[in-house]
Amino acid sequence: MTQTPSARRRVLRSAALGIAVAAALAAGMAPALAVTGPSMTANHNSVNIAIQGPGNRLKFYWADNGTTTWHPETVAGVNSTYSAPSMTVDGNIVNIAAMGPGHRLKFYWAVNGTATWHPETVAGVNSTYSAPSMTTNGNSVNISAMGPGHRLKFYWAVNGTKTWHPETVAGVNSTYSAPSITVDDGGVNISTVGPANRLKFYWAFNGTATWHPETVAGVHSTYSAPSMTTNGNSVNISAVGFQDRLKFYWAVNGTATWHPETVAGKGAVR
Repeated sequence: MTQTPSARRRVLRSAALGIAVAAALAAGMAPALAVTGPSMTANHNSVNIAIQGPGNRLKFYWADNGTTTWHPETVAGVNSTYSAPSMTVDGNIVNIAAMGPGHRLKFYWAVNGTATWHPETVAGVNSTYSAPSMTTNGNSVNISAMGPGHRLKFYWAVNGTKTWHPETVAGVNSTYSAPSITVDDGGVNISTVGPANRLKFYWAFNGTATWHPETVAGVHSTYSAPSMTTNGNSVNISAVGFQDRLKFYWAVNGTATWHPETVAGKGAVR
């Protein structure tokens, strides 16, 4: 079939675009997402939402239960925020963590009823390469994120202090997604995608820096960042699996036996 000049130009443009995308991927550059997702939590009698805003600002919104009036606040200004945030409530305080400029890990807190946000730097330049995951843990705040060289990093600070204590949960080339963190009966749990698309799980007792690794699911099992929660005497994890299935895994606390389930079958996700 003979192509018109305009058709040939479209083909050439498409080929050039494909080459450019392939070159970017070969160089390790992932196409940017249009938006990053929000983080949301209940806060006594209100709902709180945090999200990366225009100009890479960090935005916060709250509304009292039973109302449709949302109150906006700017947590951090232009060019402050380069990931989806993670948010948690800690008593009468709201905490937000996000990746900041220069791959720093940033933390912000405000007392309920005020719009004064207090910034802290958890970890400095070139320390953070994913969205963080954060939780409260008794009288402390715990944060996890992917660090340089695909390490898995963990940070904790006692409430009311600005001293952040870093730990390396897993070393070089161990981590290939944003983590999910939760507290469970005197310990901390972290889940993430490991090498060759494994689903990995790590736990440590509070007050120790000894992290215990487990493989939840093996090679080519996991194709998204996981989400994790505690559930009574067990831990639950969900992630996108092979061929866009939605997978679920659970284990009883104190065991390393993970039970897989398929929530939705092939092609169910995306």
